[in-house]
Amino acid sequence: MSKLLRQWPQSVWLALAIFTTFAQAAPQITLNVHSNTPPFEWQNETGEESGFNVELAQYIATQLHYGMQVKRQTLKQSLHSVMSERWQLAVIAVPAGRKVDINTALPLLPTYVSAYNRRGEGNADSWEALKGKRVAIKQASSVAMFLSQSPQDFITVPVVNNEQGFELLTEGKVDYVVSEFYCSRRMLSKFPIAKTAGKPLLYSQFYLIMSNKDPEFVAAVNSVVKHSYDNGYFDDLLNKWVGFGKEKIELGQVRSDFFQGALITAIISSMGMLITLYISLVLRQKTKSLRRELANRRKAEAEIKRVSAQFHSVLDGLPHGVCLLARDQHLIWHNGKYPWVLEPSQLMQAQPAMVLTQLVDNTFSADESQSSEFMLDNKRWKLELHRISTEMLVLFIEDCTEQYALKQTTELSARLASLGELSAGIAHEINNPVGLITQSVTLMRDLLEDLRMSHADTATPARTIDTLIAELDYSCESVDDAAGRIGRIVRDLKNFSRPGLEMHPKAVNLNKVVETALRLTHNNVKRMQLQLELDHGLPTVEGDELQLQLVLVNFIQNACLAMDKPESLLKISTGIENGNIFVAVADNGCGMDPQTLNRIREPFFTTRRNQGGTGLGLSTSNKILAEHQAQWLIRSHPGTGTEMKVLFRSI
Repeated sequence: MSKLLRQWPQSVWLALAIFTTFAQAAPQITLNVHSNTPPFEWQNETGEESGFNVELAQYIATQLHYGMQVKRQTLKQSLHSVMSERWQLAVIAVPAGRKVDINTALPLLPTYVSAYNRRGEGNADSWEALKGKRVAIKQASSVAMFLSQSPQDFITVPVVNNEQGFELLTEGKVDYVVSEFYCSRRMLSKFPIAKTAGKPLLYSQFYLIMSNKDPEFVAAVNSVVKHSYDNGYFDDLLNKWVGFGKEKIELGQVRSDFFQGALITAIISSMGMLITLYISLVLRQKTKSLRRELANRRKAEAEIKRVSAQFHSVLDGLPHGVCLLARDQHLIWHNGKYPWVLEPSQLMQAQPAMVLTQLVDNTFSADESQSSEFMLDNKRWKLELHRISTEMLVLFIEDCTEQYALKQTTELSARLASLGELSAGIAHEINNPVGLITQSVTLMRDLLEDLRMSHADTATPARTIDTLIAELDYSCESVDDAAGRIGRIVRDLKNFSRPGLEMHPKAVNLNKVVETALRLTHNNVKRMQLQLELDHGLPTVEGDELQLQLVLVNFIQNACLAMDKPESLLKISTGIENGNIFVAVADNGCGMDPQTLNRIREPFFTTRRNQGGTGLGLSTSNKILAEHQAQWLIRSHPGTGTEMKVLFRSI
């Protein structure tokens, strides 16, 4: 075999080499597409390029024995590719009567340009009607070509494709979209809010365009397109994708081809049965395809109804009221829960009185959700408004009476738990001034007896009587001071155990809160070395003094329990940091590992369960600080100690 190959003439080898090189360098047509709208050029569900333009380009490539590829990019990029590269094709629309500086084949299809706006808005039958409006124009389109030579008095908003223009129209960012008929008509089904604004503003013609750089390629493509006109392929292609044929009457040729036309008519008549059979088969296939499409659509509609029913079932089953409101407060939909709460007469009777109009306006204008709580009909209610579009918001109505009562019970439990831990120390704190009072009263009795005896003895010097009276005054001051200490302790206990836990915000001095908390926890703190650094020029914060006392008591108690060594140091400080007012409680105790640190805000979590810990103190403190919109920072390391810092905003 190898011997036979060596005997081939040199010319055969040269021919094979030339053929191989030619096959590898075979030219390839590139169809540049920019639209994704049937019936001209779009990608189907599998990502395959389809449409009138794609099939026409495939026909041209087949006739010229070229390869073909589809390149998807913007219209401006497509025009650049056609102008700068070889073997490029694209389809563009050109305004009637205008010429473009590029090679075009025979015209493909006429169209017209109209304006489109939102339903319920007026018409625009002329360019003057668009004056001063925001108008979306597709870049490099026939409309853009027309406006480059005939500018109009409106605000042009350039878009990459018509779909982007209709999205801006739906969002209210433009007033009109001006585009060609075929593309825009199919956008109306995708964007139901849009409609045709009026009569055509401009007429255009679709052309197949090619680069000027390859005259032979241009001539070959024009020849194929003309041949498709002559052999009827172009009409069949239009009928397939657009739904009607393109009439082509050439009067000059009618005279010369009169007899040929008669002959063709006779041939067509004789082939009528074959054509009828062919059409019947095609229609049967199309009928099957339509039936499959109809079945798929019905299946999709049934699935949509099922999902919609499930969605409404979920909304109807919610314990809260759910409403959809338009910007003008028109009620679009609700699930039937608590609709009477939104009545203006009811909201005016609420404590505090509510104005729904103001809440709705704030939600749309502030671009953030609104939340309000109020009392109505002996119940506590909560309204939450969230914007879901530029013209619609969702409103939640919640009866939070039980949750509020549970919160009060939890906070009271936490307060009473702290009070129980404080009680032993408070008893000791009261016992000291009581002992002082008892001792002072005994001394006062002795002094009074000495005064009686001195008064009876006329020989007693006046100086001795003055000394007894001075000692009696000192004892009275001691009794008065001890009674004052007991009064302060009792007053602090009464305030701390007050059952009314509803927040009453007012101006609060954090230094005063720290001093009260230290008095309540004195029995725990006196065993520690206390380092107090209070900023006496500290501005006030807005909050509830009793609730903040509970937070500081919990912090101080936890700090004292964490320190079990001779050199225990408790540091409490207040001040201003980065424009925020802070209070910090730090210890040099055992500290916390990361796992404990991540859970200390959880209700009922405690590391002192065996010592009587309830796990309510820090969780309640977390809720209180959240209501005060304060930032709680915790820094802790095992073996080195913990710092609890709270940042407040100044009034």
